[in-house]
Amino acid sequence: MRHRFENHDLVTERRSQMIDVTSDVMDVVERSEVRNGMAVVYSPHTTCAILINEPENGFQCDFEDLLERLVPAEEGAYYRHDDLTIRTEGIEEDTADFPNGHSHCRSVILSSSQTIPIVDGRLTLGQWQRIFFCELDRSRPRKVLIQVIGE
Repeated sequence: MRHRFENHDLVTERRSQMIDVTSDVMDVVERSEVRNGMAVVYSPHTTCAILINEPENGFQCDFEDLLERLVPAEEGAYYRHDDLTIRTEGIEEDTADFPNGHSHCRSVILSSSQTIPIVDGRLTLGQWQRIFFCELDRSRPRKVLIQVIGE
């Protein structure tokens, strides 16, 4: 069995930004020399997601609108996570400056990872499918972990 693990660093620019990491994953698959197996793409952040979808601007705007309707980030939306009169855990120096209860709630309705089969040395993505790292909070340094396992 072959195995390859890589950490890819990136810096996001804004909330709801979708960064196409498909080429990065394909490169790791190629370096792994795995012919048949799987690639796991994972975000180790509680306010990010890994998505598979179409790289089309209309979809990306619709997706951002959907997230806003489901879990508003607008000022005035109340999240206990942001209420420092009751929150007692995980508080950092800048927590009050950057309320992000919405991004934590958004992440639980999405997924922190995706698994894609590898057949004959290639990811088995559909014609229009791409792999995206999705920022749900604000501009920050982030990591995308890619693990390839197979024969």
